[in-house]
Amino acid sequence: MASLRLNEEQRRYFYELCATGNITKAAQNLYLTRQGLSLSMRELEKMVGVALFTRHKRGVELTEAGQMLLTFLRQEDDAWSRCLDELRSLDTPKPETVRVGLLSMFVGYEEKRRLLSYFEPSDTVRIEIVDGDHDAFWRQIAQGELDFAVTMRPPDHWGLPCIRLTDDALSVLVSCDDPLAAQSSVDFARDLCGRTVVQTSPYKGRLFETVFRNHGLRSEAILHDKNLMLAQVSTRQHVFIIQSSYAQGLVTDEVCQRPLRNAPLDLASVFVFRDSLSPQALAVARVIVGHYGKADELDRYFAREEKREDA
Repeated sequence: MASLRLNEEQRRYFYELCATGNITKAAQNLYLTRQGLSLSMRELEKMVGVALFTRHKRGVELTEAGQMLLTFLRQEDDAWSRCLDELRSLDTPKPETVRVGLLSMFVGYEEKRRLLSYFEPSDTVRIEIVDGDHDAFWRQIAQGELDFAVTMRPPDHWGLPCIRLTDDALSVLVSCDDPLAAQSSVDFARDLCGRTVVQTSPYKGRLFETVFRNHGLRSEAILHDKNLMLAQVSTRQHVFIIQSSYAQGLVTDEVCQRPLRNAPLDLASVFVFRDSLSPQALAVARVIVGHYGKADELDRYFAREEKREDA
């Protein structure tokens, strides 16, 4: 038995009559005569071999077979639409995800929104901002799971390229009720001896533990949370050592900032990245380092890499 398929005209007539339930109204909407529409539907019933409509004075109603045909046609239309969408998506470039490591303690929502605003909406780039600790960033970059991060300088054994972003001075955050707040600056060895330094980074805690101990300072590690850190500083007379460029953003009515002198610590911001970046990832990287005037340094690094590959 030959397979039977409705043509577009039959489908359109059938849909309209199902929607209106009235031959006269359906014929008017289709710009047909009533007789022409009736003839077309009877030919359709003859073709499928069953009655599709029950006819009465008020109009027409679908039989069980007619309802089954309507359901099937709608499912077929939906399947065809999904098929077209998938076919067309093959020619639509999918945006590349660029994963950026930014410590939420230092990089606030405004900075993140500013970075995202450069590339969204974008057909080629989707930025995913990752929060974490310094050594977690380095591990993910080395394993190819993260493109780059604003962090500290990684130890040499990681072998990761990096660009120093700041030569920033350090500040200390103290409670406004702390006697140190009355001073114009804080001396690391003289003023902090016997105090407790809050550490929100496990890596920094390990890195500077010996330095703190040798200068008579205690170190207390807490969760990587800005509000918790500020609460510790404001209520327990702890202190928090931070880059001056970030410190101002953490000042509150209860916590103040004072310059820190003679600190044997290096907390400079460093841009650590993979040694091979896609054009999309490189564009995002240039925006980040460009804020520090380091875009040319990043370009020079990859220019050198290209020359090595060509040699």
